Amino acid sequence: MNKLIYLNVFGFFWRLKLSFLFFILLGLFSCEKEKPPPVLGREPVRNTLVVEDHSQAFAQWAEQGIHNAVLINIDTHDDIRSIPEEKLALLEDLYRRRDWKGFADADSVADDGLYHIGNWIYAGARLSMFKEVYWVIPNNFFSQRDTEEQLRRFLRSVMFSDKDIQTFLFENNRFHGSVNGIPFTVCGLESLPDINSPVLLSIDADFFPVYSDEHRAIYLTALKEMFDALSEKHYHIQGAAISYSVNGDYLQPHLRWVGNTAAMILEKPDLLKGPPPEVLALLQQIDNEYRGVNPDEILRLIQLYTPQFKEPSLLLYKAYAYMLKGESEKAFDAAMAACNADKLYCTGLSHLGSLYFVKGQCGEAERFFRAGFSAVPDMRNGLYHFAHCLRDLGRPAEALEYYKKDVMLNGSFPTDFLIFETYLKSGRKQEAETALKTAVSGLERNPYAEVVNERAASAIYTAIEYADQGGLIELTEKLRSNSTIRQMFRDYPRGKL
Repeated sequence: MNKLIYLNVFGFFWRLKLSFLFFILLGLFSCEKEKPPPVLGREPVRNTLVVEDHSQAFAQWAEQGIHNAVLINIDTHDDIRSIPEEKLALLEDLYRRRDWKGFADADSVADDGLYHIGNWIYAGARLSMFKEVYWVIPNNFFSQRDTEEQLRRFLRSVMFSDKDIQTFLFENNRFHGSVNGIPFTVCGLESLPDINSPVLLSIDADFFPVYSDEHRAIYLTALKEMFDALSEKHYHIQGAAISYSVNGDYLQPHLRWVGNTAAMILEKPDLLKGPPPEVLALLQQIDNEYRGVNPDEILRLIQLYTPQFKEPSLLLYKAYAYMLKGESEKAFDAAMAACNADKLYCTGLSHLGSLYFVKGQCGEAERFFRAGFSAVPDMRNGLYHFAHCLRDLGRPAEALEYYKKDVMLNGSFPTDFLIFETYLKSGRKQEAETALKTAVSGLERNPYAEVVNERAASAIYTAIEYADQGGLIELTEKLRSNSTIRQMFRDYPRGKL
């Protein structure tokens, strides 16, 4: 009996000891999970999302369960354009059902997309992923005397509504307000806020060309200035993303190395404490020569260092150098070599095609475009320009094929008006009229449409004149009353086209 009591007591204390050990181990694991986020500049920021478009990072953050985060978006663009409620409802349904594949697939600038590179922040705020947004712009407004007035003009230029602009107040060298009810602050690197809570950091590589021009800083200097400013704030990084933004031609493809360098510094902040690695110094020197239009020096440097560094950006710089020298065969070979080295650099082919198009050399441009589209069939870049080239070469049927692909991948405006004009000039009046109705309908659905080149303006003027002459009163009224078209009248007077 005594032995039984002893065993029971012993067993009780043994179980108690095991339970105690279990809770200690559980506590250790919990501590591991609750480790604070890394401090930018002091500790490595690992698992940075490096993506083509920021909207891709948004989809991954949604899947990770990001909620009520403070977002710092270092970007040339605001990315907070509104989304129609019916599209937002569909996106909310995907989010609620945790259909992450469907959520990611809904990312598209085409008309059927639910969100895209221009409105992912708005989508995130409406889904309660972001509670506050800081937009760090590259423009040099914050060292000017009339900063507030310049910022108000700037927000109008990027199509913020007057209602939203009226909410903004200039304080502590930052512009605070709200956009569609979302707390939103515009600032520069020199006026970054103090934030005690963890932050999401979003860096778009297209920030650096504008910053470089505005602040007269080479790219490596711009990168250092950005990270020095961020490091001074000791931000705890909940998550970070680097976007190239080559899609849509927001960043030229040879500058992917700038985005890669930003990701490298996040993970290895000590890189800023000494001279840059030799390959970065080389890329910077070559970029200096490219900006200075010195193709011979570019080729000399590349010839000297190519055996040592297998960097696709070097091959694209080589292609641009040969283009500047008028040697298109060698330019094509170098661009193809970059594409073969890394498919991400195939956009260099379409970019070179666009450069030849701008120079009026559509015959040269065509093979660059075709090689790029062959390598990456769903490439968005260059479709609009290639269609122009084909039309200029007297091949309207082929031009229509690429205009339609541009609509499918990049959205309807302004390309639908070019489709109308191409049908009309080909004598296909019925198809032209159908295309015109489609174009006007697409324009009405797009509050952010802008006419930014003479080709688009000319096609729209042709549409207005056709509607006027054909007695299509409803279409005429819709076109002439549209705010985008009224702005086009001011920016591109018919008599000057």
